[in-house]
Amino acid sequence: MKRAIINIIGFFIGLAVYGQEPTWSVNENNFEYTMSFVAFLNVDGVTLVSTNDKVAAFVGTECRGVANLIYVSSKDRYYAYFNVFSNANDEVLTFKIYNSTTDAIIDIDKTVNFEINGLYGDLGQAFSFASPALSSEAELLSFDFKDVTITNRSINGDKMTLFVDNGLNVSALVTIFELSAGAQLHYNGVELVSNTSILDFTKPVLVEVLSEDESTRNSWEIIVQYNAVIGNLTFYKKDAVCYSGGAIKVLSSENGSEIVLFKDQEIQASQTINNGEVIFNSLQAGDYIVRVNGFEKPISINLKE
Repeated sequence: MKRAIINIIGFFIGLAVYGQEPTWSVNENNFEYTMSFVAFLNVDGVTLVSTNDKVAAFVGTECRGVANLIYVSSKDRYYAYFNVFSNANDEVLTFKIYNSTTDAIIDIDKTVNFEINGLYGDLGQAFSFASPALSSEAELLSFDFKDVTITNRSINGDKMTLFVDNGLNVSALVTIFELSAGAQLHYNGVELVSNTSILDFTKPVLVEVLSEDESTRNSWEIIVQYNAVIGNLTFYKKDAVCYSGGAIKVLSSENGSEIVLFKDQEIQASQTINNGEVIFNSLQAGDYIVRVNGFEKPISINLKE
């Protein structure tokens, strides 16, 4: 009797741990057309990495395609390669993931319209099936170097020029950057790690920001140059005291150019160069950015007693 009870307990424990994976299947001979996916699976922020995990596509309740994850050694990553079948364009596809670790079926809050011979994703930029959905933002929010002072910064479209002190060895700079939530920064197909990865900036460097869901890829050209007179700009500052605010003065021959003053990434003021100068008065202590014609100059206003 005791052995029978133990066997029963073991049976139920087995059900709880291993469960019954879904028997999704599709009769390919019933359909004329296909579209394909190369995808990765993510549940609750964790990318799935078991060959027992799977994804399936449906039209209504009818399964139209299914695949388990497979390991691709060249990428050291797990992918779902699968075809989806239909007899007509624009059928609305819904998707489900089976997570073998938790023995759970998850509905994906994403639909795709069937496209004859369509291909979604590849090994370098896979399609995401995720719950909850991953971010599609791919922004390079900041880019600097460890233990290096950026004296000026120019941003023109997807080109960023960083000015450093003359004589600095730029052949091995440790990169420090901030990206959109969950995004990755790549150089020559290799993911960079902020405050760790070292790059040679003796020539312009092309980097790519890949969004968390891998749907968006934005390229940036990073150029490092030594200090020089930029647009005949000269900057002066006056620190604040307890009874009077500080000031920033910009001298330039470029009359008509707009100069914008930022503090904490918010615009504080803007003026147009007139008679060769602009003055921002009554400034509180803090770190400011002066932007003119795409160039940025960081200036700190200190509080003196």
